[in-house]
Amino acid sequence: PSPWSELPADLVGLILRVLPCHIDRLRFRSVCRQWRLAERQQRRHLPPALPLICLGRHDFLSPAGGELRRFRTDDVDVLRPVSSLCHASFGSWLVYQRYGEDSKCFLINPLSGATIEMPLRLDDGARINIFSARKIIVCSPDLVAAILWGSTVAFCRPGAPSWSACRPSGNCYGRRREYVDIALHRGKLYALNNDGSSSFMRSAPAPAPAAYRRRRTRTSSSARSRHSLPRWRRYLVVSCAGKLLMVEWMVVHARYPCSRSAASSSNAADQAVLKVFEADLEGGRWTEVNSLDNGEALFVGRGCSKAVRLTGSDRRFQENCVYILGNDFFGYCYDYEDTPSYASYDLRSSAI
Repeated sequence: PSPWSELPADLVGLILRVLPCHIDRLRFRSVCRQWRLAERQQRRHLPPALPLICLGRHDFLSPAGGELRRFRTDDVDVLRPVSSLCHASFGSWLVYQRYGEDSKCFLINPLSGATIEMPLRLDDGARINIFSARKIIVCSPDLVAAILWGSTVAFCRPGAPSWSACRPSGNCYGRRREYVDIALHRGKLYALNNDGSSSFMRSAPAPAPAAYRRRRTRTSSSARSRHSLPRWRRYLVVSCAGKLLMVEWMVVHARYPCSRSAASSSNAADQAVLKVFEADLEGGRWTEVNSLDNGEALFVGRGCSKAVRLTGSDRRFQENCVYILGNDFFGYCYDYEDTPSYASYDLRSSAI
């Protein structure tokens, strides 16, 4: 047998420490049975594996080294030979749509090779020419939930002819109420409205950020048009300890800065305010938190949000911080000259 299968335990540990991504550790385990057993023995001594960031299309970013990964669709039979795009992801599942005369949508797991065909039609008969899921959650092997671009939460069982749609009712700030995010928490699916209340809790809207409250009391109703309101994004994310959290990321309009120092800045990050809330499910309210659990950091985005436990060995990623892709939010801040491509927020220092 090759001596490579008999790597010493200390050498295995050194190798795995320079493989921080989950997919790379899986590749290490796949070499042979001895390496798989060695990785299992070293697992408790290793920092938690980091996921890849799905950038859409076929591209994924490794947060550990910053390198770009590409998923080879020519290895998947159902996606050949026509063009296809990745629209969403959840865990190890990717949502791909195959284009052409016979357009179809598939849930694909590149690690296990599993493929599930999903319908391109709603329960009202409307056909979805382009699969418009902003976020998808595989609740169980026989139930998939998604939030569509039309701010509709939809459910589907593999093999079903259509998605069952669930639309919110009422208005928010003069606009139709929308679902902005969903999360699976303790076996239940929670949907977040654009006014900050969860539809599966008692009505408990999150408090408006302080910057918005101050500006609202100083301006007339005519000045508070839809374009002058702060732009915000809200995300649901389950912490490593099993808590349901909401991250609210807000940028005040350039014409209505939240402070004098920010008024002279053309950078959207100087106008940003971030808050983290924890859901009190029994009391039906949100409670603001000023710190995360020990060693925890949050990665949030419209397509997927995840809590990751860090060890502090990588200076680029620190605990008690929230990381967000800039194009997920700052791309809408067209009234600023400078918009960053990513951002991080330190809950200890409130530094962005």
